[in-house]
This record gives sequence, C-alpha cells and structure tokens, in this order.
Amino acid sequence: MLGTIVIDLRLHSDRRCPLRQQSPTAKKHLRVACGALGVVALATLCIPVLVLGQTREESPRRIIGPGDIASVAGAAILFAVPKLTEINSDPVRCAPCDRSSVPFFDRWVIAPMRPVAGRASDILHVSLWAVTWLELVNDGPVGHAGIVASLESTLWAAGTVQLAKVLTGRKRPVLYTDSGIEVAHVVSNQRSWPSGHSATAAALATSYCLTRRELSSDNSPGWRCWLAMAGAVGVGVLRMAAAKHYPSDVLAGLAAGTAAAFVVHTVKF
Repeated sequence: MLGTIVIDLRLHSDRRCPLRQQSPTAKKHLRVACGALGVVALATLCIPVLVLGQTREESPRRIIGPGDIASVAGAAILFAVPKLTEINSDPVRCAPCDRSSVPFFDRWVIAPMRPVAGRASDILHVSLWAVTWLELVNDGPVGHAGIVASLESTLWAAGTVQLAKVLTGRKRPVLYTDSGIEVAHVVSNQRSWPSGHSATAAALATSYCLTRRELSSDNSPGWRCWLAMAGAVGVGVLRMAAAKHYPSDVLAGLAAGTAAAFVVHTVKF
C-alpha cells in the first residue's frame, strides 16, 4: 500500500515546481498521499497497544519491546516521506525575497546567518542529549526504558517537523537578505517551519522530565527537569540568534517536540 501511495504521488507531482506553484489537483494528491503516510506511521505507533492490550505497568518492565520497535519504524516512515516525494526541492527563485511578506512578529530576525550562534545551538543540543542520557543510564530499568522513550520521542518529533517543513516550504531568514542570492540553491533554506532543533530538544527534555517524575518518590520531576527544559528553550533562542529560524518556527518546534514526548510516554507498549 505504501509503495502504491508513493508511486501515485510521483505521478501527480511536478518536480520542476514548488508545491505552492502546482495545480490544485496536484496539491490535493500530494497532501492526501502525505496524510495517508502519516496515518500509516501513527497506526504503526498505536496498533501494538491495542493488540497487546497492556502497558508497562501491567507487565514486567522491558527496556525494548515489540511496540518500541514498531514506534521507531513508524517514526522512520514519517521522516522518509519528504525523501520519497521530493516536495519543494527546487532552488529559490526570488532571492533576495520581499521581507514585507514575512509577518511583523517574525521580521526582526531577518539577517545573514551567524555561524557562531549556529554552532553554539548544535553544541547545546548535543550536550542536552548526552547529559540526560548519561544520568538515566545509572537509574536502572526505569532509566533505561526512559532512554528508549527519549529516543522514540525525538524520532517522532523529527519526523513530524520534517514532513511539516517540506509541505510548508517556508524560506529561512537569510533568503530575505542580500546574502540569500549565494545560498538560494540550498534546499534546506526552504525548510524553516518548524524548527527541527527546537522540536527534538523539547522532545528530549520533556521525555527526561516524565522519566524523572516516574523515578521520584513524590511524583515530582525535580530541578533537573527545569534545567533540561531551559536547555531546550536555549537551543531555540540560539537558532533565532543564528538567523536560522523565526520565533514562530521555534515556538512550533517546541510545541511539536513536547507533544511527541507526551504521546510516547502516554501510549505505552
């Protein structure tokens, strides 16, 4: 079925034009196909729960179970959709684009990219990942299961925002500057909304907090949780400082990552 959907999508899409320049019929087929793939991925996440009819609390705790494997597979399918469909993969033609088309609350971040702030966001992102996992690895089976849930959360967040990025095709701030001419050929510069770094950082921090709450005797995540959440917000702030994303990109990414972690921890396998 998945192969049929992808083939149908390729037949109805025009790779020479961005999504918003295609005919209404082509747009409809693209969105329906991507939506169908999204439903398949979500079903991959949820069906094992209905089949197994149990949660981790109702059965002996396992670090990795069949449901976890299915969850990772579903997230991988969702992440692969943009690669299979190649939506909005053509170079930008308007660079430098008209900055008046950007909402006023996002316009203030328009500037050439700042590599130092971009590298700082990468370092903080990786550090958040390493510190939370290194702490959980010493917390026994609950902590080990928390690491698996954290991985699933970040994968679902990454897959969700990646699909949203190609469907919206929003241009990064740099394309509204004179420097945009030099980077107009870079496809990732049409992948601004939502912020992927913010989404995965929020998923990581939220998953960590939910695991810390499970480990706590008083059901409180503790100060480490707030520190992790601050780190996730810091990643988003640095993405704006690097002129990689708009404020609305970061807010959407944080929301998507938080939601992904809550879903993974609530729907237990």
